[in-house]
Amino acid sequence: MDPQALPAFPRRMVYNALVACLTSLSIGYVIGSPNVPEASIRGTDGRCGPHPYTIQNGFPNCFEFSDLIWGLAVGSFCLGACFGGLVGGAIQNKVGRIKTMMLSDLIFIIGAITLGLTYHQAQFVVGRIIVGIACGLGGVVAPTYLNEIATAQARGVLGTFHQLFLVVGLLISNLIGLIWSNPPGWRVVMAVNAVPALLQGLILFTLVESPKYLVSRHQLRAAQRSLQLLRGAESETDVYAELKDMALLLLNERLDDEKVAEEDLESPMEPTVIPVQRDDSLATMRSNSTAVQPSIELHRSSPKSTPSTQDSYGILELFRSECRGIAIVGIVIHFLQQASGINGLVYYSTSFLANVFGSGSSQNITIGVSCCNLLATAFSVFLIDRFNRKTLMMASFFGISISSVLLVAGGYSDTGILVVVAVFLYIISFAIGLGPIPWLLLSEMLPTYALSPASSIATGVNWGSNFIIGLVFPSMTKGMGSATFIFFGSVSAFGVFYVWRFVPETRGLSVDQVMAAKGVPPRGSLKS
Repeated sequence: MDPQALPAFPRRMVYNALVACLTSLSIGYVIGSPNVPEASIRGTDGRCGPHPYTIQNGFPNCFEFSDLIWGLAVGSFCLGACFGGLVGGAIQNKVGRIKTMMLSDLIFIIGAITLGLTYHQAQFVVGRIIVGIACGLGGVVAPTYLNEIATAQARGVLGTFHQLFLVVGLLISNLIGLIWSNPPGWRVVMAVNAVPALLQGLILFTLVESPKYLVSRHQLRAAQRSLQLLRGAESETDVYAELKDMALLLLNERLDDEKVAEEDLESPMEPTVIPVQRDDSLATMRSNSTAVQPSIELHRSSPKSTPSTQDSYGILELFRSECRGIAIVGIVIHFLQQASGINGLVYYSTSFLANVFGSGSSQNITIGVSCCNLLATAFSVFLIDRFNRKTLMMASFFGISISSVLLVAGGYSDTGILVVVAVFLYIISFAIGLGPIPWLLLSEMLPTYALSPASSIATGVNWGSNFIIGLVFPSMTKGMGSATFIFFGSVSAFGVFYVWRFVPETRGLSVDQVMAAKGVPPRGSLKS
């Protein structure tokens, strides 16, 4: 059966995607959790008693933070996320996608407990760094897993799930923050970080491992079982062609004449042979490479049968490889996503809007902004496969640029309604393209052997840039007011040009086609 003819959204695939997206929800919750209860945490709302360090039930009600130190406390999770992102690719290649999500869940829970029991400002920062490490790991593994379990028709929709559930987590954190925005209720807001991670940890055993990961580890029989479970009953769905395509991709990467063996750890099986037929398109793609192996044999292997260490690039290998140009494009997009200033509003919208509307109204507006963000991100699921990726990203950057101009104008003219309109437009512009697409783009541009290191670097750059924005945004807005957005608007205007000039279109194209469009040959052709 042609992979294009498979059901677009098999139920088991959708279930696996939804469970995996609890990781994304956890990330969104971490991002938004300090926003609404900021005044209670810092003791600036007058409800902490005669002194912010008033002890109640054994713990201080609040903590004194200067603007700069509060920016460090809020943004410090990005330092942990940067580290988690940089090591995430290697970890998921070593232990698999499911176990990496389990590790992320464990770290989320440890961080949430640390934050909920905070006794000092330094402990708050440490707790944010711990949950940040989990965010970094999750930011690598969740989009990777979603891409690797998706059918060809569902690739775009599942690619938006990471951002969609991130926004859901953000909204949940703001709603809980509104309910518990008091001392010491803010501790509950911090502790709830553990709930989605604990829930996911309890049901991860029901998920199947990524079939593409299993193929990359030469576990072809396990990959076949995993793929069959994801696509439906064997009597109704034939995964033969899709598995063959995955195996061909692996052979194209390795280009050797050895038979690929997989040790069946569950029960003895007779050797099964999947014949691989060459067609004209494959012959053209491999015209400069060695001959294709005529068959793939699945049988019990000896303990000495281990995957080659050359299957995937490391980070240094990536930047010496033929894929470095495409990888850099994806990494720059991740930088520009954060340099648009979106998380300045996400982290500090309550305090930023309080300067215009007062603290009570600003909290309600923040909830409205989060709801708008969710609706716009959900709408992007509809848009993602109907418009080109480049078109959506350029529209995002252009919309953010216009929003920045309106924010500056509203701030200088003291027109509150214009500020609100600009903030909502800012969020909508980001959500329709720039929010989900960078997480999807790398997997659509890069082959399997280059994806994990590129994802690690892009995630590290994303969170590192996020940290800088989170650190300096309070001080910038205090000193410059709405003029802060002149910088973010200028960066976004550059983003329009960068996408138009350097980013390849990926919608409806295979990785090989994207590489060919950028003049990048497959790795195997360089070894002939």
